[in-house]
Amino acid sequence: MLHSHTPNPTKVPLVTTTSLFEHTFDHAANGMALIAVDGRFLRVNSALVGLFGYSEDELLSFDFQRLTHPEDLGAFLANLGQLIRGEVESFQLEKRCRHKDGHYLSVFHVVTLAREIDHRPRFFVDQVIDITPLRQAEARAVAEAGVKQRLYEELARTNAEVHQLQNQLLTVCAWTKRIRAGEQWQTIEDFLTSRLHFRVTHGISDEARDEFVSHMEKGTTPPKPDL
Repeated sequence: MLHSHTPNPTKVPLVTTTSLFEHTFDHAANGMALIAVDGRFLRVNSALVGLFGYSEDELLSFDFQRLTHPEDLGAFLANLGQLIRGEVESFQLEKRCRHKDGHYLSVFHVVTLAREIDHRPRFFVDQVIDITPLRQAEARAVAEAGVKQRLYEELARTNAEVHQLQNQLLTVCAWTKRIRAGEQWQTIEDFLTSRLHFRVTHGISDEARDEFVSHMEKGTTPPKPDL
């Protein structure tokens, strides 16, 4: 004989919308906060505590304005105003938030508004995603690109100067061993370093060394090197 079984409703665990929200809120990988209309933190999860470096009690003791970079506060408040007026149902915005240590993090906010039954604003639900590593990587890429661009420009300028020198005659003073560069006379070393961007080191040729030794052996004064 088959018997039907009716579950006892008192023994079945109830999964309510509230309990699901609380579980999602508490165990979310990203930071989450419930924020009063005046900006006070009403509730924060452990991910947000770890992100900003403040304890839960510390965060609950002040408002989000205290964490927000002054230059980013206006835009954030303007978007909150649109939420309250019902002009938008949610918004996404990147802004800088101050860590307890004093440095600023780049964070991405996804904000919605919970309302009472009579549609009065109750609190904001703020999801906070840390994008600081992304912004740091972008900054490094921009810096590296700038260095490469400067190197390319320097190389192009040097190549152009070398090409120009290869296709023109240089005026060299045989007496002073100087090169005419425009309206000025430059030493060979200055010309190589300033015009061709060469790195110059000083040395002595075998011929000059033999001549120097010969003068020393004869007790005569060796000539000064040409500049």
